[in-house]
Amino acid sequence: MPFPDRRGLARLLHHCRFRAAFVTAAFILPASAQAHGILGDRFFPATISSDDPFAADELALPTFTGFAHERDYELDYSKTIFRGVALEIGAGYVDAHPPGDVAQTGWGNFSIQPSIELIRDPQSEFILTGAFGWEIGGSGSRAVADRNSTYSPMLKYGKGFGDLSDEAWFLRPFAVTGSVDYAFSGQHGGPNAIEWAGAVEYSLLYLQNNVRDLGLGNFAAHLTPVVEYSFSAASGGGTTGTINPGIIWSGQDVQLAVEAVIPANRATGGAVGMIAQLHFYIDDIFPTTLGRPVFGGARS
Repeated sequence: MPFPDRRGLARLLHHCRFRAAFVTAAFILPASAQAHGILGDRFFPATISSDDPFAADELALPTFTGFAHERDYELDYSKTIFRGVALEIGAGYVDAHPPGDVAQTGWGNFSIQPSIELIRDPQSEFILTGAFGWEIGGSGSRAVADRNSTYSPMLKYGKGFGDLSDEAWFLRPFAVTGSVDYAFSGQHGGPNAIEWAGAVEYSLLYLQNNVRDLGLGNFAAHLTPVVEYSFSAASGGGTTGTINPGIIWSGQDVQLAVEAVIPANRATGGAVGMIAQLHFYIDDIFPTTLGRPVFGGARS
């Protein structure tokens, strides 16, 4: 199978992590925010192949992706400005050596992503967040980065199933997160794409603490099996995507995650890759300084 285009692969795997966002609903009063990924009794871990819907103080460093003959090294930092409003910046280094072609190495375009939590319902474990992405064209190396900016209005959501009946107790640890966006080029007549990504999670911590005490040890109780997905349908082209099964271990301050990257169709390629991330929860590490919103004081 042909090696996927570097820019297409980067957009496919991390479309939410390398663009900025500014939501048109920014004039709506933001919902009150709690600590990272918490809705009621539910903790949502930070996903690594798709963007989670929480406005939080977090640092992903590094995120490593290996796919076919390409290696990506990325960092993402999210900072709360107000409660429920955050600004994320992202950057990444690409090291691609496609067979029979010139090596492509260098920094990709930088990005920023403001986002705002529009709906936060702890009782139903539901959250809806709006954003509008901007990948800053020309900010990266000419060898790997597009000269034109890309803009991406998007919606991100999360839903836990803890409100199911006791008869369905084995389903209550499940949760889903996801995003959908429309990416369009800043160049007139440039390529556009509809992109969607998400995750299906099974929280052993929720199972142990809120459903059934199965006697899981401390390490096992903090594991979350997950299957993520990421797809892109370009205008005038086909659909590419990956399915990424893996495991996440979440502690109080830090999280470790690893997933396989499996092409969903021939257009994406034939090689299986992997993605791994070390993630820091700044709001818990520095709760009175860096972990607080710039405006609005301490978290509720």
